[in-house]
Amino acid sequence: MNKKKKSNKSGYPDEAIKTLARCFYPSMVEFFNSEEGQREYEEWLKEQEALNAAPIAA
Repeated sequence: MNKKKKSNKSGYPDEAIKTLARCFYPSMVEFFNSEEGQREYEEWLKEQEALNAAPIAA
């Protein structure tokens, strides 16, 4: 039996999540294609780089 592994562990029905994704996706794409979105993404990348470079306390 080939059973698909369930990735949605939120407790919300898959259809509800898909409906929300359909609603939010166009706005997210528009934001990330905007100058403000690009700037915020670059800032986030720098933060991630700094976090990854920080020494981990043992």
